[in-house]
Amino acid sequence: MNLHSPDVQVTDSDLAITYLKEGNARFVADATMPRDTNKKDLALTKDAQKPFAAILTCADSRTTPEIFFDQKIGDLFVLRNAGTVADQSVLGSLEFGVKHLGVAVVVVVGHTMCGAVHTSHAGVDGLSDNLQAVLDGIRPNISTDGDKEDATIENTKYQASVLAANETIGAVPVLAANYDIATGEVTWL
Repeated sequence: MNLHSPDVQVTDSDLAITYLKEGNARFVADATMPRDTNKKDLALTKDAQKPFAAILTCADSRTTPEIFFDQKIGDLFVLRNAGTVADQSVLGSLEFGVKHLGVAVVVVVGHTMCGAVHTSHAGVDGLSDNLQAVLDGIRPNISTDGDKEDATIENTKYQASVLAANETIGAVPVLAANYDIATGEVTWL
């Protein structure tokens, strides 16, 4: 069980990854941590945050890292956007997370049934400028010949490579993973 207190900085990337893996195992087993510490955690984090991991994942309402990694307030620095795209806003935010918050690991988490990736995979065009920009941030990084779920994995790995190539973000381990929205299981890529 993660006995991490949100007021203690975790600097060991292996420990941070262990917390994520153990948390997902608890979630899948429907044996999550008790949530009777919210008031205490709020008090511990009111003056500062010390997340041990940064997570980039999709804006899909079914993908909530704090829940599927079974973590508490202050544990994760989470960024979400449609298609899990490492755009400039994400890069800047993750640079802040690594350099100023001291996260020990960055994880890009794609997911099954990702509408943004599937729409990009299908070659859809002519959408609003903003939505088309999301799809255009995915399409060049995936094969449109293969399976659309394989495209999600390709996109996740590509976005992780973008983050790892960033001098600031790449100073910590950058991992890729895939969340199965049917089972709740995170597979490490």
